[in-house]
Amino acid sequence: MAKKKHHEEHENHERWLVSYADFVTLLFATFTALFAMSQTDAAKAQEFQKSVQKAFRSYVDFGGLIGRFVDRRDADDIIPNPIDVVPREGAGAEEMKDFIKSQIEAMMSEEEIEQFLEFRVENAGVAVSLHASSFFDPGEALVREEALPVLNKVAEVLKKSNRVLIVEGHTDNEPIRNVRFPSNWELSSTRASTIVRYFQTIHRYLPQKLIAVGYADQRPLVANDTPQNRAKNRRIDILVVTNEKEALK
Repeated sequence: MAKKKHHEEHENHERWLVSYADFVTLLFATFTALFAMSQTDAAKAQEFQKSVQKAFRSYVDFGGLIGRFVDRRDADDIIPNPIDVVPREGAGAEEMKDFIKSQIEAMMSEEEIEQFLEFRVENAGVAVSLHASSFFDPGEALVREEALPVLNKVAEVLKKSNRVLIVEGHTDNEPIRNVRFPSNWELSSTRASTIVRYFQTIHRYLPQKLIAVGYADQRPLVANDTPQNRAKNRRIDILVVTNEKEALK
């Protein structure tokens, strides 16, 4: 019996198309995902950035704030240049207080001033006192966004004085201990440094005329015996120096 001749199987030269099709599908999926990511809603992206900043409680994103509150093209027009002597040369603390207070009253309502600020005359100069509860969340050194317009107005007025500013951080006597701030010393000094950095970065205050210091709970205005008194002691005092000898004591 004759044996049937086996025909050789036909070799498929198009098998590569299967792998190529898989590759094209994967590439399409990748570019689709990248396109979707590029179309992320800007508001959601900003919200995500705020959440990250708040989670880490870093310093204020000053670079972002310039873009948010001041158009970069108009920054030089909005931020005033310092005036050499305002008021007159050798003016004392009382005269300086009247000037600062009148300037701020022209920019803010009585309700805003009562909520955010206080003015005191001291031996070394005028203290523009920022209520910490209005500028910071409890136990934090990140300036609250709603307080920034007030801080901008204060900075603009103080820049006109062209005086040395000593920014003092103060707390109440309740202890704090977390990852970022082991004690009130770190909290008070960081809050003061935040204000100094804001004045220098956003309002271009001369760095050689800025001093930051933290006093923790060591210089209370009143006894820390009630919640109201503790709130008074939690503050950032911006001392506009009119008597350098007293300021150095």
